[in-house]
Amino acid sequence: MSVTLVQFTIKLVKLQVANCSRFITCDECIRPGQLDADPYCGWCTLYKTCTRFKECQQSPWLPSNSAQCIKITNVEPPFIPKTFENISISLTVEQLPLLNINQNYNCKFGDFQSSAIQDRETLTCYSPPSSHVPQIPTSQAFVDVILSVHSSVTDVDFVSTDFTFYDCSVITSCSECVTSFTCDWCVYDNKCTHNASTLCTADDKIILNGNATSPPNGFQGQGSCPQIYQPNEELIHANIRKEVRIPIWNLPNATKVNSYECELEIEAQTVRIPASVDESNANITCSQYTYDYTAKDKQEVNAYIKVFWNDNEIDNAYQVTLYKCSVQRPDCSRCYSMNTTRSGLDCVWCTGDQCSYSLFCLSIVNECPSPVIIQTHPISVATVTTQPEPDFTEVIELFGTDFGQMMSDIDNIMIDNKECVIVADGFNIALQSVKCKAPVFDSVSQRDVIITVQGKTSAPVVILYQNPLISELSPRFGIQAGGTILTFSGSNLNTGNDVMVSIDGSECYVTSISENQMMCTTSNYTTSGAEVAVTVTFGNAVRDGPTFTYTTNPTVTDFQPNKGIQAGGQNIRVTGTNFQYVQKATMLLNSVSAENNCIILSNEDMDCESPPADLSTSGYRSRRQTDRTVLPLTFSFDGFVPALSGDFGFSVYPNPIYYPFDNMSFYGETVVEGIYRYDKHIDEFMKLMGSDINLASEVEDVEVFIGSVKCTVNAITSTVVLVEVPDKEPNPVDGEDHPIVKIQHGNINVTFGPIEYSSNIQVEIIVVCSVIGVAILLFFIILLIHRRRIKQYDKETKKVYVEMERIQEEVQEEAQSAFADLTVYLTDLTADDFQGIVMPFVTHKQYVCNMMFNGFEHIPDSQNKDSENITTRLQQLSELLLNKSFLLTFIKMLDSNSKVTVKEKCNIASLLVVEFLIEDKMDYFTEVLEELLIDNIDYCVSSHKAKQVLARTDSVTAKLLSNWIALSMYNYLKDYAGHPLYVLYHALKLRIEMGPVDAITGRATYSLNLDNCLQSDERPQVITLNAIQNSDSGEFQKVKVLSCDTISQVKEKILDTLYKNDPYTDRPKVQHLDLSWRHGRGGHLILSDIDATSQRNGQLIKLNTIGDLIPKAVADNGCTVALVKKQTVANADIDLNVVSPATATPAAGAASKFVFDNAALEPDNGVISMKSLEESGMKHYHLTLDNVGRSDPKRKSLFNMHRNAKRDIKEIKFLRAMATKEAIKEYVDEMFNTIFWASSSHPPIPPSVKYLFDLFDQEAKKQGVDDLTLTTWKNNSVPSKFWVQVIKHPEYIFDIKQTGPIMGTLSIISRTFIESCSPKKIQLTKESEVNRLLYTKEMPHYRSLVDNFYKKVQTAEFQRASFVQELHNSGKNFRDIFSRTSTLKHLFSYLKDHTDKLTSLLQQDEGYETQRNLRQLRSVFAEPNEESSTSQHSTNPYEDVH
Repeated sequence: MSVTLVQFTIKLVKLQVANCSRFITCDECIRPGQLDADPYCGWCTLYKTCTRFKECQQSPWLPSNSAQCIKITNVEPPFIPKTFENISISLTVEQLPLLNINQNYNCKFGDFQSSAIQDRETLTCYSPPSSHVPQIPTSQAFVDVILSVHSSVTDVDFVSTDFTFYDCSVITSCSECVTSFTCDWCVYDNKCTHNASTLCTADDKIILNGNATSPPNGFQGQGSCPQIYQPNEELIHANIRKEVRIPIWNLPNATKVNSYECELEIEAQTVRIPASVDESNANITCSQYTYDYTAKDKQEVNAYIKVFWNDNEIDNAYQVTLYKCSVQRPDCSRCYSMNTTRSGLDCVWCTGDQCSYSLFCLSIVNECPSPVIIQTHPISVATVTTQPEPDFTEVIELFGTDFGQMMSDIDNIMIDNKECVIVADGFNIALQSVKCKAPVFDSVSQRDVIITVQGKTSAPVVILYQNPLISELSPRFGIQAGGTILTFSGSNLNTGNDVMVSIDGSECYVTSISENQMMCTTSNYTTSGAEVAVTVTFGNAVRDGPTFTYTTNPTVTDFQPNKGIQAGGQNIRVTGTNFQYVQKATMLLNSVSAENNCIILSNEDMDCESPPADLSTSGYRSRRQTDRTVLPLTFSFDGFVPALSGDFGFSVYPNPIYYPFDNMSFYGETVVEGIYRYDKHIDEFMKLMGSDINLASEVEDVEVFIGSVKCTVNAITSTVVLVEVPDKEPNPVDGEDHPIVKIQHGNINVTFGPIEYSSNIQVEIIVVCSVIGVAILLFFIILLIHRRRIKQYDKETKKVYVEMERIQEEVQEEAQSAFADLTVYLTDLTADDFQGIVMPFVTHKQYVCNMMFNGFEHIPDSQNKDSENITTRLQQLSELLLNKSFLLTFIKMLDSNSKVTVKEKCNIASLLVVEFLIEDKMDYFTEVLEELLIDNIDYCVSSHKAKQVLARTDSVTAKLLSNWIALSMYNYLKDYAGHPLYVLYHALKLRIEMGPVDAITGRATYSLNLDNCLQSDERPQVITLNAIQNSDSGEFQKVKVLSCDTISQVKEKILDTLYKNDPYTDRPKVQHLDLSWRHGRGGHLILSDIDATSQRNGQLIKLNTIGDLIPKAVADNGCTVALVKKQTVANADIDLNVVSPATATPAAGAASKFVFDNAALEPDNGVISMKSLEESGMKHYHLTLDNVGRSDPKRKSLFNMHRNAKRDIKEIKFLRAMATKEAIKEYVDEMFNTIFWASSSHPPIPPSVKYLFDLFDQEAKKQGVDDLTLTTWKNNSVPSKFWVQVIKHPEYIFDIKQTGPIMGTLSIISRTFIESCSPKKIQLTKESEVNRLLYTKEMPHYRSLVDNFYKKVQTAEFQRASFVQELHNSGKNFRDIFSRTSTLKHLFSYLKDHTDKLTSLLQQDEGYETQRNLRQLRSVFAEPNEESSTSQHSTNPYEDVH
């Protein structure tokens, strides 16, 4: 028997028994009445902190079992008038310590300090002078200040409460006055006062406060105030003229009243009406008035009447309900039904098929007409082919008019000769719909549906009985736990409205359905291994599908390695069982999944990417506090998470730290001016420095790149990565001077800096000598050929003359062609080109990202309410940002700090706006922006730079304004301005595609941008293709293309036709599709941009065009083409499925399903790129050679240089650009008219624009600036910061494809737009840029539109209610898009970088609010103390320090 001795090592760690500092308040510290308080902790009263007993010096200490915390329980009086001074205030403070000699307490009212006298637990002190009381906020009658008790022993304010100062004079309502504080009401003086006996006139009627001692005259409290009361509802039909009698209590004595008036408010519009009082002095009669409202979709609108005497308002308002019988009562049944027309409205059905007020109706119809069925839902139901037959097929719903006033009015519903039995509670009078059970039929046919109401029968409508069939099911296997996504193929699968899938009684939840395809997700099944039946029910009709087999659930037995870095991204090999039939597997670390799914290699193996570790919420203590944290590891297989046995913890180590080349302390002389100098004759490897590199990583986890070249990592240590560099210095990328060294370690990406190869001196000497020798040799060669060149000169001169004549002829021909375009094709865009177009708006989130975060790195995550976890720090940060004084300080600090980049300022501004949206604080955002704008105007005017207001875009204020405008104008874009802008884009696209467009350079024949015009000899023919839309029915769409179009351009035009109104992101992409030419019987040929037939000339390859590949005779007779899925090898598959809206198309984001026949082709960006061909030395072109050099650049003759001379003559292009301008002029004018409110549709002026321009008008008047400067301010706001961006980038608001030619043309239009807004007329001469001459004729008209627009806005009435509603709608549109936690974390990171600067600024202001902000700022960014850090292993900056 053998014995094994095992030695154990035990390590002891000393920990403190209490961590009292984590408790912030007294209630948290001692927890009165609770048994789980920390017995070692107590409240150090005068220091206002939780400590252990021995740490509390010179102050009483309340132990954890104390019954009561120290607090102020009573203040007498609790409030005083703001004007009162030196009033005695008594405070009752429970647990107040008794003072020793030479110690005292003080009362602090905000920043004012008053000595206090102690009597046991009572302190008596005096109120401050009125000059030390803060200003009462507008629209309030009081202000609260913090009343705190200060100890001279500790110099700490150790307990506090709120104390109120009030001002009765700002209250304007009698009812509010006599119920507030100790205020009284002077009736005839119509004012509120705290001292009626002295401040009211002698003969005035005084109503005392409700809390006062009852007066002898009995006038006290709200019941004594003059006020309107309303005993019954007042109903008035719209457009009725009548008087309104209003009962009123306590009317003033008639001898004191000169006049009465009624003020009527309808839809935020007010009007004054003369009024009179009856003899009893108890009723006011408003004179006759026509009561009406404009809302067309509201049955009823509430109007309110206020009564004024001597222009003094009487309390309360009288409500009048205005109504219209015709609204939402389109038929006779709804006009008479008590469910849709309540009693007292007096609505009747009139001749002319309209519900009207009885007084308006000339001929009343008492008997309703015959019912009308408008539609059935669903439009089809399934035939029943099984026995026994069910009672009905499916419940259908009929929609129409005059179905009766109640369900009993319906006699019957028939489908052919069978009754459709009405469902109980299936009648909806408001919708005029009824539900019934469709009878069973076993044959496919169209059947008539008829409804009979009170003996009157409707005309029949058709419902289709069809036979849904299931042909295929994929996959046929899935795990027992469910979660497998099944795809059914067949026909008529979208029959009916109630489709359910059952797998042997276990439901498969249907997720999507179309005519030929249906998808569902399996649920848990009781057993595995058995092949079970699949049934699909369409209502009550049952169809059998292929069988399905549930397989055993997967298990995990091991994974290696079992450790990783916090950032994640390392490869983990997982072993187990039953992986084969899993569709989606993910690895989860502490419930956080990796970005990418696992790759299943076999039934027992898969590779997973380690997820990032969120240690802030893990709740797990590291086993070794400085090395690692062990987190639970789980796996998800199609949503099933198997229970793991054994130790399945995953060790997470700190992320490695890498030091870029600019850190001289680590690289020494190897790095010069930030560039790594590598000498292969001295250094075998490049050394990249860092720390903690190999804590949880191997060589395979680290990848190093120099430029685009991947290098071999030889070894890694704790501080060094040894890299084998290429023998030859790689080429730099992205325009850099030197190749950049980058490292990818899991999910960590670090840029070290540039690298440069160094040569030794001997090599340099050899190179220099070689160059000198070659130079001498070239000298003699040049000398020899010089004589030969002289002989050839005469021949070349003759060629030049011949070429000049040829150029003259070509220029003349081109000018004639361009002039013909100008005079002939001015009307080539017709109404048919725009018929049926739909504006595909981007999502709310994409709109915000486009307008506010374009080009920024820090964009908040999408909102996920389940994962929102707002820590105390982030909550405090949010409260700070919602404090106006702090926010203004922060923004002004950023704008004045030159070290903060423009990109950072703009990013912070957008993050702030998102926070305002999340908090529903658009009104607060507006107030802050107004103060910033006023400050900016004051600064610019005082600095004699008045015209530079908002001229710069490098400030937080400018970006805030831009974002505010973008949010406020969103609804206006959708409702009004978006349509002409989208029509202009559509017209531009059509116009540009009418002529040749070079697929490589993006130059177009029809473009307004002369720098981007195509100058070629192409005279293309129009080819009409028959693009297959449905291969089964043979349906096709005619598509017009040009003979010079590349195959990719043809595919794009086919997609534009087939998916005319689909959003661009929802439709298939060109790079995922092939173009199949169908010729003859079964003839299929894949057409490509480059194939064996492509024209080649040395290193040059010309892209194939449709005219090159399809014979002219075939093209003239019309040829048939189809879009099919991308093939790995062209023409390898003869069974090609057509891709079109009528067939199943690849889902968005499924681009990886299609294989690219040439990986270098990337046509989706508007031009074709062939990177791989260029890297192999090949050059490619389409219509011109402008993008490549000559095939033999060393021998450019004068003849070749002059051959392209005509392309440099912009005047030739100008005529063609003018033709394009005239073709789209109608749409440009309509866009300008809509923006500047000159459109025939007369859209309303956005309230946000009115508000902003009124602000500029007020400030201009206050500052005394001229009209020219004022116009400049306005131009720098909405036109420059919103409209220019929207015009130039319509893709920011529409889900469309933006191309180079369209963008170039829109750039010209947007520049014309901003020049038309210029307050000074821009003088153009013949030397001006040619592009700017295009709109010279239209410019005076556009400038007049701008001038009239500014005048309209200035004279329009500002509707405050509309503006507030617009702000509310703007916030509502975008409120629930982004995560609040993510937004605050980004702001936290930015704020943390500027904490010192902010602290310094706040310390300069000793005001109470500023100091409170300073304390809260320090609390947000306070570092954990040494004691708390030992018990808290997490160091996440967003976690609470307590």
